[in-house]
Amino acid sequence: MKHGQILYLSRSDMDRAGPSMSEIVDLLDQGFKLKGQGKVVLPPKHWLERSDDRFYSAMSSYIPELGFGGCKWQSGDPINSTRGLPYIQGLYVLTEDELGIPVALMDSEWITGRRTAAASALAVKYMANPGATSLAILGCGLQGRVHLEAIKGVMPKLATVKVYDVRRDVAEVFARELSVRHEVEIEVAEDPKAAVVDSEVVISGGPILTPPRPVIEADWLVEGVTGVSIDYDSYWTPGAMQSMARIVTDDRGQIEHLKEFGLFLGVPCLDGELADIAVGSLTPRNSPADRVLCFNLGIAVEDLVTAIDVYRRAIKDEAGIYLER
Repeated sequence: MKHGQILYLSRSDMDRAGPSMSEIVDLLDQGFKLKGQGKVVLPPKHWLERSDDRFYSAMSSYIPELGFGGCKWQSGDPINSTRGLPYIQGLYVLTEDELGIPVALMDSEWITGRRTAAASALAVKYMANPGATSLAILGCGLQGRVHLEAIKGVMPKLATVKVYDVRRDVAEVFARELSVRHEVEIEVAEDPKAAVVDSEVVISGGPILTPPRPVIEADWLVEGVTGVSIDYDSYWTPGAMQSMARIVTDDRGQIEHLKEFGLFLGVPCLDGELADIAVGSLTPRNSPADRVLCFNLGIAVEDLVTAIDVYRRAIKDEAGIYLER
């Protein structure tokens, strides 16, 4: 690539050249280990509210050991699903570190969708009981779909999946299509409680609401449950959180910052970060009966390690087109 050019990768380019879900889980494992070792630069997320449920955000990070920095600019709008559009949309800029030159511009929805699911899978890999067989997914959009793929990769004994979405037709299509694709039984639940009860792993991925309107109660949860929230505290009541023996997050600073906006006020405590578990300085649970919960808010390190790998594969496979800067 010549100086003055930047590689543009569309969604289809990334589909062709990008890593598999299991490979992204491994990439994130590396990224969280580097974070736990203090080897990443991770500024706070820049957040702009468009309205109560609509936002813009910018997420940047820098990993000297990998030789790259990057930034994602995106928007979120829960109404997009009714327009046939993704909830999250945006672009990612990747910059190499030696000269500080932007080398790639790529679709960030591809990155966000996969790295978010991979981060949840990493939390399940570290925190869930090894023999877990049942999974609940709240939210059957893009995130729900990629989460099933990602979680199945780290739950070798997964046998049953219960799903819920406020749009029942979406949940039914999810069950019909993905039960065949992933060779797993999928049941459409009538409400969130029916999905959560008896499930050993619970993934909540509904719209992020300000203020939150949570519904998951403590008495819905089985002993030994592992919860992973990608919708902040929009689904988890203070009572459910107080029933947890261990609560972690991908980034403590984000949660503390978001408390200023009325979020996470019901969190009784944070025991550490997923990075602490990755490097072995925190145990995920003390016993198989412990209930544990991970808040994955999404951090820029996840985007960066994924984008670096996509870029390297695209160069090797001659994917994408070059634009003049």
